[in-house]
Amino acid sequence: GSIAHMRGDATQSTRAAELAQYVSLTIAIAGLQFGWSVETGFGTPYLLSLGLRKSLVSLVWLAGPLSGLIMQPLVGILSDKSTSRFGRRRPFIVGSTVCTVLCLCVIGWTRQITGGHETLTIWLAVVAFYFMDFAINCLQASLRAIIVDVLPASRQDAGTAWASRMIGVGNVTGYLMGFLDLVHLLPFLGSTHMQVLTTIASTVLGVTVAITCYFTSEKPLVRPPTEADDSLEAFRALFTSLRSLPLVIKRTFRIQLFAWIGWFPFLFYGTTYVADLYVAAHSTDGGSEAETMERGTRAGSLAMFVHALASLTSSLILPMFTYSAAVGLPQQQPGSRSSSVLSNIKRVLDGIRARLMVSLPTMWAMSLVIFSLAMLLTLVTSTVFVASMILAICGISWAVAMWVPFSIIGETIRGVASLPYESQIHAAPVSGDYVQVSNNDIPMEVIDDHGLDQDADPQPALPSTEMSAGTILGIHNVFIVIPQFITAFASSLIFAMFEHIQGSGKAGGQHAQQIALVMSLGGLSAAVAAYLSWKLRSQS
Repeated sequence: GSIAHMRGDATQSTRAAELAQYVSLTIAIAGLQFGWSVETGFGTPYLLSLGLRKSLVSLVWLAGPLSGLIMQPLVGILSDKSTSRFGRRRPFIVGSTVCTVLCLCVIGWTRQITGGHETLTIWLAVVAFYFMDFAINCLQASLRAIIVDVLPASRQDAGTAWASRMIGVGNVTGYLMGFLDLVHLLPFLGSTHMQVLTTIASTVLGVTVAITCYFTSEKPLVRPPTEADDSLEAFRALFTSLRSLPLVIKRTFRIQLFAWIGWFPFLFYGTTYVADLYVAAHSTDGGSEAETMERGTRAGSLAMFVHALASLTSSLILPMFTYSAAVGLPQQQPGSRSSSVLSNIKRVLDGIRARLMVSLPTMWAMSLVIFSLAMLLTLVTSTVFVASMILAICGISWAVAMWVPFSIIGETIRGVASLPYESQIHAAPVSGDYVQVSNNDIPMEVIDDHGLDQDADPQPALPSTEMSAGTILGIHNVFIVIPQFITAFASSLIFAMFEHIQGSGKAGGQHAQQIALVMSLGGLSAAVAAYLSWKLRSQS
């Protein structure tokens, strides 16, 4: 009895330690997402309020893909090879956080900095958004890479699920702050809504990043004296390395390409879409145009808040009904002799859960089908309530998008890394119902492994041919940002075409229809991604 009790205590202690590690490791992602929700949720209405045309706003959002195309692969390579005594990722995390905070402050006080000069104000805001996008991409690449570095393959799914939860927390708090009348609630933080919002975002980001950096242990990388640091050569070889990636990762990249063509219109125009429907429904209520548009923006913020709440709830529930390739289906526990009511209820619930469990790719495919249908429904939606419900439903898909692809990639990387060094040339395929990866598909001879060992001994550098976590996640981001180029140009052309036919006009029903057209085209692309993700689980 005492031995069993001691084992139970040890298990509880291990679970508590793992939970603390998950929270401290991923909490900075919540702060990052809070800041990003300020940009995606309120950037478009803010730029429009400064006087920028909608067709030009679409081009401003090229900052995201441009910075992602450059920064994430570059940061991945440089951090993989960094020999800083503070760790490989930490210097990049701190530097990009400082830059993001400075950009948020500039965005909040743009008019005050320029003295109210309209053209200069617009230019400064656009430049600040561009620099912030570069900093956010650097920070995102580093935070995602450190999860892969620290956790073994068997805990990658749990780690990325926690990252998805933190994204949900960041979104919920970000959109809630956008919905509240912050100027009246917190007048000492600024005189405008954007000033208070950027001040809060800067503070939250700084605190959460400090927690992650303080509580997460990194092993400094020690480079052999004979190895030259040729980061430029590594960067040139980045895209040629695509053919040496595992087949699972290649196909995940392909799915992401089509999925994010659907996601970007939703992220950048979701708030504006609901706001335009609100303005169209209340244009005859009286009051100034600016007041009506402000109420519409808050209606859009409320819709995105409900979306974020649905995403957070989904990120808590859905991982309980999925299994990963690294762990497989959970084994049924031997029946307990206990006949208590609670034990019987738990046994029944566990049985139901076991029957409902699906693989990660299956969950991904199902979520993309939901997202695709929701985007197509925007074409026939004319009320704020229905539009808000559509955005809320997309929260389910967003939770999966922030979790499953990163789990698949992380498990594949760590599945190879956990093998003995000499065996990595002949890496075994990842198990489970994913696409089987033959030996010829994984010529990733060396991927460094930090495992669970958290001691401070330096990690010996691996040969320069390594494809490490930062590099692979950098390549992954290329397949996320290329769709943003596509959607930015396509939406800009669509908006410009309507402006030419109908005139620039004002916010309202016509603008909502234009945005619905862009989002529905993204829905068609998401349908292609759903098909590819279904093939990912069914092929073998």
